[in-house]
Amino acid sequence: MSVLSKISLFTAAIFLSFSALAANDKKFLYTLTNNISKNENAVAQYRRLDDGALRFIRFYKTDGTGINNDTYGKLGPQDNDSQIIVTNDKKRLYAVNTHSNSVAGFNIDEGGTLTKIAGSPFPSKGIAPVSINISGNIMIVANRNEDYHQKDSLSDPEGASYTSFIIQENGSLVYADTLNVPDFQKPAQIHASPIVKNLFFADEFQVDVDFDGNETRSFLAGPKASVQGQLKTLTVDDEGIISLVNQTKIPETIEDYLYIGSPGVPTMPLGIWSHPSQKILYVGLVTRNQLGVFLYDEVGNLRFINSVSNSGQDICWILVNKQATRLYTVNNLPRQNTQQTASTISVYDISGENALSPIEIQVVDTPWPREPFINNRDVLQPGSTSFEIALSPEEDFIYVINQRINQTEENSSKVGNAIHSFSVNKDGLLKSVFSVDLLKDGFPANSRAQGVVAVDF
Repeated sequence: MSVLSKISLFTAAIFLSFSALAANDKKFLYTLTNNISKNENAVAQYRRLDDGALRFIRFYKTDGTGINNDTYGKLGPQDNDSQIIVTNDKKRLYAVNTHSNSVAGFNIDEGGTLTKIAGSPFPSKGIAPVSINISGNIMIVANRNEDYHQKDSLSDPEGASYTSFIIQENGSLVYADTLNVPDFQKPAQIHASPIVKNLFFADEFQVDVDFDGNETRSFLAGPKASVQGQLKTLTVDDEGIISLVNQTKIPETIEDYLYIGSPGVPTMPLGIWSHPSQKILYVGLVTRNQLGVFLYDEVGNLRFINSVSNSGQDICWILVNKQATRLYTVNNLPRQNTQQTASTISVYDISGENALSPIEIQVVDTPWPREPFINNRDVLQPGSTSFEIALSPEEDFIYVINQRINQTEENSSKVGNAIHSFSVNKDGLLKSVFSVDLLKDGFPANSRAQGVVAVDF
C-alpha cells in the first residue's frame, strides 16, 4: 500500500470518528431527579452513545420540589407516567414539580441545552401534578392529589383535577380551564391521541388500603379504604375548555381473582398508550396482569375489545413503536411463583391483525433488583423496580427508569435509582446492554427519579 493510500485511509478514519462524535453530540436523554429538597428538583441531561451507554452532562433546576413518597413501597404517588415531555418540534421541554404544584418549562437549543422559559415554573392550578401531555398548542396537566406531605387536600373527594393551558409562542403557559375529579379517584396519566386533535385519554387508579394493618406503613387518604380506577376521555376546544366525553369502568376480565390476597379487587387501569395510525387504545390492566385493547371513535367513545395475558406482575407503563409492530410494557414486580427476581419488560407483536389481539413474544428481566424488603402489602419485593420507558428516535434502544422503592429511614442502602438501556433488534426483541447508577451522577438517594425522554437534534 502506498504512503498516499495509508494517509487517505488514516484521514478517512479520523473523519468517521469525528462524524460519530458529532452525531452523539446531538443525541440526548432527559430525566427528572424528583428531588424532594425544597426548590432543588432538576432535569438531568445525558448524552446517548451508539452502544447504548449514557454519559451525564448536567442538571437544570426546575425551581420546584419533587414528591416525597417515604414509604415501604406504597402504591399511589409513583403510579404515573409522562412527568417530562418534549414538544414535537423539539423546541421545548416541560416537567412536573409535584410537591410544588407547578410545571417547569425550558427552551431547547440545537445543542440540547435548556434555558428557562419566562415565567417558569407555572402553577398547575391543582394539587400534585404528575403527568402532562400536549395536543397542538394545548397542554393538559393531571393533578393527582396523592402527595402525603400535602395532607390537608387528601380529604377532599374532588381534590384531584385535570387542568388545561394554552402554550404561548414563547413557550409560557396560560391557564384555561379545570375539570375536577370526584369520588377520590386519582389521575395517573394523561395521553394525547396522535390522530385526533385535542382528544385526550386519562387513567385513574387509586389504591388506598391498609393491607398489613400497620398504620406506620399505610396512609388512608379518603374516609375509608378503597381500591378503584377508571378511564376517561376528554376533549379540549381551541380556547382550552375541557369537556368530559365519557368515563369507562373496565369490564371484569377474570372471574374469582384474588389480588395480593385481597378479594373483591376490580379490574383497574394503569398505563395507557395509543396506536399511531389506528383508533386503538392499549391499557395496562394492573390488577389482572393483562393488556387491554379498546377501540375509540372520532369523539373519543371507548369500546372494549379484549384482553391478553402478561407474564409479569403489575403491568403498568406502555409504549408503542412508530411502525406499530411492537408494544412494550413495564411490569413493576417479579411474578410470584416464577423464576423472576426483578421487574420485567414484555414485548408484544401488534403488527397487522395482532393490533387488536397482541401476542406476547418476549419477557426480559431488568437489572439491579437490589436488596428485597417487605412492602406495605406484606409482599417481598426488590429494592429497585422499573417505571417509565422511552424509545430512542431511531428505535434502536429502549431506556428504562428504575426507582429506589424503600424510602424509609431504616433503608441504609443508597442505591436503586438507575437508568437501564436495552438494545432493540430488528425483530423488536430486547437485550440489556448498559446501566447507570444515578447516585454516582449526583441524584439524591432519598428521591425517586422519574420520567424519561430521548431526543435527537
